[in-house]
Amino acid sequence: MPLRAAVSATFLMFAVSCGKLATDDAGKKEPAAPVKVALVVAAARPTPQVVVLSGIVTADQRAEVSADTAGKVINVMIERGKRVKQGDPVVQLDVRSAALGAREAQANLASARAQRELAEEECRRTKSLLDKGAITRSEFDRQNTACTSALQQVSAAEARTQMMTKSVADGMLRAPFDGVVAEKMVTPGEWVAPGRPLFTLVDDDPLRIELSVPEIGVHAVRADQRVELISIADDDAKYGATVTRIGAEIGRTRSLIIEARIDKDSSFVPGMFAEARVEIGKVPRPVLPRTAVRGKCEQKPKLKIGADGKQEIIQKETCRGPWRAYVVVKGELEERIVQLGPEPEAGKVSIEQGVKPGEKVVAVLDDKIVDGLRVVE
Repeated sequence: MPLRAAVSATFLMFAVSCGKLATDDAGKKEPAAPVKVALVVAAARPTPQVVVLSGIVTADQRAEVSADTAGKVINVMIERGKRVKQGDPVVQLDVRSAALGAREAQANLASARAQRELAEEECRRTKSLLDKGAITRSEFDRQNTACTSALQQVSAAEARTQMMTKSVADGMLRAPFDGVVAEKMVTPGEWVAPGRPLFTLVDDDPLRIELSVPEIGVHAVRADQRVELISIADDDAKYGATVTRIGAEIGRTRSLIIEARIDKDSSFVPGMFAEARVEIGKVPRPVLPRTAVRGKCEQKPKLKIGADGKQEIIQKETCRGPWRAYVVVKGELEERIVQLGPEPEAGKVSIEQGVKPGEKVVAVLDDKIVDGLRVVE
């Protein structure tokens, strides 16, 4: 190869190599600067040990109200869902026959009382004659028997009058306690017999729930203990209840029946299913601020009923798992799926799995917090 050609080729290769190095250096970028975030140490603290139970919400009182007398229904003053007070009239029966019978019984009672007065007067007269020896003992005994019979007739007439008067009064059925009409099983024109249920009344203030506590947790249950209830039908909304009654013995299922009174601010109605969490002890768990975990949240419309009965639709945020937390590992954030435990206090959550005691966790999550982000305190 001629010397000039060799020099030209060598120069060309050197130029290409330098150009490539320059291009590589230009393509390299400086790593992103660490982001300053607030961190919190997952400190182990005593947190509630709970058992999760289930139960059905029931009314404090429930009654199927029936008629005490026979008659045709002439007026029904209730509808399903109506709230009534104790003693309010609810169903009226046609008891005109009973009213006539009551008038007849009262007349018979007046006659029996008049006969009794005559018999008593005759008894006093015959007693005087007996004392004077004007009549024999047998004659006096016959008159005394007549007096006794008159007294018995008065008692029978009084009982008959009371019975007929009660039948008239029973023609107007009244609410036995304050409550809400759950079912109405009668309409005007029907003939009802004694004992037939006409309507169902429930007292929903307060509501209560019965729970079966397993044998292992019986020792920790006490009267006035607070219970957390979760409404499955209300997007897992949480409400409170207070233990009011504790069973006397453990049943065949090796559990103890307890009864809790539900707080008035709940959305429960009788018959709804509820999940209950009953504390039976304390166990150490890592505790974080509620803002340090993130789930899937969405806004849902909810009907709100005020104390004055006014209804309005509000938007309520509902959050569900999987829950995530971000732990600092070698200066970078590591996304962890965590399992939440009971809340030790308002604004705090305990961690069952996913975060260990002593690890540093992002205290407040926002959209900028992602897996792999370099951070500093």
